[in-house]
Amino acid sequence: MAEQDQKRQLILEAALKRFKRYGMAKTTMEEIAKDLEISKGSLYYYFPDKDHIYVAAIKGIVNKSFEDVIRIAAVSESMEEIMEAYISSKEKVLFDYHFLFGIHEWIHEKPSAIMRQVSDMVEKAEVCFLSTWIKRGVELGTISKTQDPERCAQLLANVMFGFWVVWCKRQTPGFDLQDRELLHTYMEMERDVMTIFFRGLA
Repeated sequence: MAEQDQKRQLILEAALKRFKRYGMAKTTMEEIAKDLEISKGSLYYYFPDKDHIYVAAIKGIVNKSFEDVIRIAAVSESMEEIMEAYISSKEKVLFDYHFLFGIHEWIHEKPSAIMRQVSDMVEKAEVCFLSTWIKRGVELGTISKTQDPERCAQLLANVMFGFWVVWCKRQTPGFDLQDRELLHTYMEMERDVMTIFFRGLA
């Protein structure tokens, strides 16, 4: 099992390099197999198709990112520390892997089925983290005990996704999320939105 997991990870790493350079549409199973110097048949042993590789690659990135901040949220004595950890982690993921999340499909309001699947997966992970954060706020006394953590987390996740799409729509055509300053500007606005939201939960 350990050997299979290792092989799966190597496949995901090779695929990520392809996705980053050529995009999902222009990446083929044959090319991924060639990069790994294995047969296409061997690749199909681990993944039934390219879509499954794509989703698995994103799932690994998202899970690792949120696992780290959830650990902080569960024990931190400071809501501000949790926010800083979240903002820092999210900014890094968006900078390194923005090409995976299909933002341009959402901008044009024509997300593919796989991008909807990815969006749902990210949302679930984000809601899990946000609810942990809100519960910690209740424990620390900075958030009212009358608040429903799961409902508030879902609302905030929806707000932030909508804010992200609208912000991207308002950028100049062909804007580049590899522009650190531009991305940092967005994350600072997201910080402000979350600060306002959390103050309303007190």
